[in-house]
Amino acid sequence: MVNSVEDPDKYETISIESKIREGVFHKVVKDLETGKAVSCSCKCWSKGKKQCAAMRTIN
Repeated sequence: MVNSVEDPDKYETISIESKIREGVFHKVVKDLETGKAVSCSCKCWSKGKKQCAAMRTIN
């Protein structure tokens, strides 16, 4: 996952509730220059580099 603490002017971390699992939140990192999601805390992203539904809501 991209570390948004390194450059807070370039990235923003957004918490989005999962549509499938109640009470579970995705921590999506958004690139402020492009407006696109660049990383997520979920296993879809960490294991297969596939965008999850939470990432697609930002793009």
